Amino acid sequence: MVDVADSVYTEATDPDCLDDETAAEMLRGAPWRRVALIGDSTAHGAGDPSPGYREIYWAPRVLKVLRDAVGSVDFLNTGQINATSKQVLDTQLDRAIAFEPDLLYVACGGNDLWTHNPDYDAAEANLDAMFAAGKRTGARLATMTIADAVPAHVPELLPFRERLDELNKRIRAAADRHDAILVDLWWHPVGRRTNVMSADNIHFNISGHAVVAAEVIKALAAATP
Repeated sequence: MVDVADSVYTEATDPDCLDDETAAEMLRGAPWRRVALIGDSTAHGAGDPSPGYREIYWAPRVLKVLRDAVGSVDFLNTGQINATSKQVLDTQLDRAIAFEPDLLYVACGGNDLWTHNPDYDAAEANLDAMFAAGKRTGARLATMTIADAVPAHVPELLPFRERLDELNKRIRAAADRHDAILVDLWWHPVGRRTNVMSADNIHFNISGHAVVAAEVIKALAAATP
């Protein structure tokens, strides 16, 4: 990974991206054929276009590569923009479990922080409940932390860095308890790129999605028997 904050890349030159052929080869032995993704905008997909990058969010990128690697893969994405972890638990989990996934990916928690006093214990408990439900079905579990990408030029968002750090600690703890595949983006240098955020200063743009997809593929490959 190259830590050059102001570098301008295309998808073909980005050192943190994977081309589809390489990525598919990494997932060639992957066992998953029914993948469910639950969560907030991270799961649903949100982000501005980036010149030089295919306009595809991270999850469809991963799905395409997995299908290239193993053939037919059924996919369910119930992600909802602005969903809290409690809303994901209450409104998405049952549908995902009914889908009978062999890989359940949980991507949420950030919206729990948009309150005066975030309840980190509750967020962690919600993640525990989602992971436990997936584990009972025999599904492999996966999740991710949130990248350290709070823009320094937006001072009103700077307090969120400490909140994100604490939330990520809870995500890691829950993932560890349930043996979930963890894509830990908090320290990834993509978060320090000055051109990686969308206009809302909250979501990665498509260049960030391309890097996230690469990290998810690497994590899934490492977990492939």
